[in-house]
This record gives sequence, C-alpha cells and structure tokens, in this order.
Amino acid sequence: MQVYIEYVVLNNLLINALVLTLTLKFTRWKINKLAVFLSSAIGTVYAVLLPLYDWLNIFILKILLSMVMVGIIAGKCKVKKYIVLCVVFFALTFALGGITSGIENIFSVNSGKVSASLVPFYVGTGGIVLICLYKLLYKYITLAKRKSSFESEIIIAANGKKIKCKAYFDSGNKLYFHNKPTVIIDKSVALELYEPNELINIKDNTKVNTVSGEQKLKVFPLEYLEVENTKDKIYGVMAAISDCIKGEYKVVLHCDL
Repeated sequence: MQVYIEYVVLNNLLINALVLTLTLKFTRWKINKLAVFLSSAIGTVYAVLLPLYDWLNIFILKILLSMVMVGIIAGKCKVKKYIVLCVVFFALTFALGGITSGIENIFSVNSGKVSASLVPFYVGTGGIVLICLYKLLYKYITLAKRKSSFESEIIIAANGKKIKCKAYFDSGNKLYFHNKPTVIIDKSVALELYEPNELINIKDNTKVNTVSGEQKLKVFPLEYLEVENTKDKIYGVMAAISDCIKGEYKVVLHCDL
C-alpha cells in the first residue's frame, strides 16, 4: 500500500483538531485555537514518525501522548476537570474511529487505494465544517431570538441557596474566569447567597474593563444557572460581583450562555 506523507499530515491535523475541539465543546471549556493547533501538531508529528520507529508503537506511549495533548488544550485546571477532559477525549477518539471505519465499509472503500487514505480527511473536514455551521446558526438564530427580548427571569444557585432575579443578556459580555463563562451580578444578589463576612473571604477576583475604567471584581462559582420555566440547568458558570449594575436587572448574562 502506498502512503503519501501529505495525507498523513492532513488527516491527523484535521482529525486531532476535530477531536480536541469537540472535547472542549462538550465540557464547556474555552477553546484556545493556538493550543488546539499546537496539540494537533504534536499528535501529527507522532503519526508521521510512527512508521519509521517501531518503538513508538507502544500502547502506553500513545496514552501518555494523548494525555499531553489534552493537557495542552486544558491549560491550568483542576485534576478533576483534567480527568473529565481526558475521558471525553478518549471517548470521542474511539467514536470517530468507528465513524471512519463505518464510512469505509458503507461505501466499500478499498483500503489498498490512495482514495481510502482520504476518508479521515473527509471526516475531519466535515466535522469542522459542521462545528462552524453550528456556531453560525447559534450566533445568528439563537442569539437573535434572545436579543429580541434581551431579558430573562433566571434562577441562580450557589452556597447551598438559590434565588430568582431578572437578568439582561449582553452580547458584549465575553468575560471568562479560569476558562469558564462568567456572568456579572449585583452585590445585592451576592448578599442573598452569602453572608457579608463570607463575601469578604472570597479570594478569587478578575479585572474587568468598564466605561469608568478597570475594576477588580470578586468571583465565585455558581452551582448552576437556570432560565425560569425551563428544566435546563447550566453548569460550569462563574459569577463576578459588581456595585455598578443599576435598574431592575441584577444579572448580566454571558454571550455564550
């Protein structure tokens, strides 16, 4: 069987990028394009060297390489989150491998032909295109519906308590803290979830640029956020406490929620 190096590079770059991107999507982790490319490139270099050096074809080495690739896209995170990312990554790897084999069988692709070596390329390209289309649909349809009303009654839970308040959707709020989408809440809301002395003890903070200059806001994790009258609970969300939210709205929602 004749194998072209450009096919190996293209296939692995695209498949690796697709699996890594889907891993981040499914775990609601911020996508760092440079980290995804670097991680994909490392996996591709391994795939190129694999036929040349038999000692690289070791199961434990493949597992370690995959963990390194996940570590690159995860960045600084807790061990529990890293383990979840690894589990999702391996699950998606096996799933896409099955999809690729299924396509070859359905279309009776002869693996001895050069055309068969492009099947992973088609799968990777198709997956990335679908992700891009999904993002476009989400941006121009789902967000358009939200912007027509701009407001929602939401329930936020934290510190063993939950409260209902009026929220405002702001497409300009792109604040992330530890790679998690961060909503901005009024201090009065925070005081319903925490005692004053508990708020003082919150150590995490983030810098936010406002019309009045840069501000440092205390940040804490929400147990979940839920839009009232729905059963969809959104996990993995942070909240930043602000003294500057005026009017009836007490929460500024994140653009990606």
